[in-house]
Amino acid sequence: MGSGDHLRSGIRFHVLLVVAVSALLLLATAAVAFAWDEPHSQPEKIGSSTNHGFTITGQPCSSCHTPAVVGADQDCGVCHGDLLIGTPSIVGGKGPHGVYTAGSDRCGTCHTLHAAAGTKLLPTATITSTCSTCHDGTGGRGVYGAIAARGKVATSAHHIDVTNAVPGGSAATGGSSTMSFRGAGGMLGCDDCHSPHDSQTVAAFTGDRMRTDFDYVTARPANFRMTNKLLRKNPGSSTATVTVYGSDWCLACHAGRVAAGSLHNHPADSAATTATPFFFENVARLTADTTTGVTVLGTMGRTNRGFLMPWPRTAQQGGHKPICQQCHADSRTVGVLVDPGATAKAAVWSVTATDGRAPADVPQFQSFPHETVNDNLLVESDDNLCLNCHPTAQLP
Repeated sequence: MGSGDHLRSGIRFHVLLVVAVSALLLLATAAVAFAWDEPHSQPEKIGSSTNHGFTITGQPCSSCHTPAVVGADQDCGVCHGDLLIGTPSIVGGKGPHGVYTAGSDRCGTCHTLHAAAGTKLLPTATITSTCSTCHDGTGGRGVYGAIAARGKVATSAHHIDVTNAVPGGSAATGGSSTMSFRGAGGMLGCDDCHSPHDSQTVAAFTGDRMRTDFDYVTARPANFRMTNKLLRKNPGSSTATVTVYGSDWCLACHAGRVAAGSLHNHPADSAATTATPFFFENVARLTADTTTGVTVLGTMGRTNRGFLMPWPRTAQQGGHKPICQQCHADSRTVGVLVDPGATAKAAVWSVTATDGRAPADVPQFQSFPHETVNDNLLVESDDNLCLNCHPTAQLP
């Protein structure tokens, strides 16, 4: 064999070695966790040849999602069954969280039985890092990162795995306190607010968020847009049990935000102030986006009508204070009080693209309560917020 043959043989050997090692690394990664890369410029139109990496009967998901391992596409239906079969499905809508049956195969999405990197057979060191394998926000479509991916700055956010301080956490004084959370080192972690298995969670409510373009499919039933967002009935290390999402859910950790001790907080409708407090799915909201002073009981979701309170208060609003979510919500313009406050005109709720890709949408980023572009996770800032309920004509 000549020197050239030896050289070519050596090159082939090294190429085969690199390919073999690369394949092993990909398989090892696939066995550990799914690491979805979600570029924010990727189109999402379902059923189009230029959609989110696949057509319902066309290209494999692995053309965009990594690791691209033979057979990996078979796992896509575990989380996205409704997309792949083209029909709405509560199983698909929940991803791998909950709906476990003898015939399902959802546990393996988050757990690995052997050689797990973290406790509870998790593929990574912590629960938060496991959540981040899908919800990392790298492309703006995860939980954290939607705002940064659009070139904006998140002014405020819940800081995961870095703090155990709770603003207004002391029920006795109204001041801040510390809590022992479920996250690494007792810090606040994802599973302090969310139940990964959808166990002991609050009742479903209507959310604002459009996760993918498939949310626009008209065949999807209206109640499919209701979700409990995997919110625990007992968030944080709280012993309180809350069955619906509203002020009392927030107050399970921020207990001092109800007037207590020597401090006075802005009144909030809760079990501490009334026997029948409003909550996210049941507040007094305006009956129309046109100028009106009439309200009706309904959801805060997919509307801006619940953020405005005419003065004098309407019959439904009488005896009630605003819930926390009427001040703390996705960044948006909610509308204005008019005629010096006796009526109001709500901004038309508009979400035409996912995760804030359309700057004119109201709300824009759909990322609350994880992050907003206003301080303190407020829906609007400065006097603009106060004037949603307090017209200058009624000030003393």
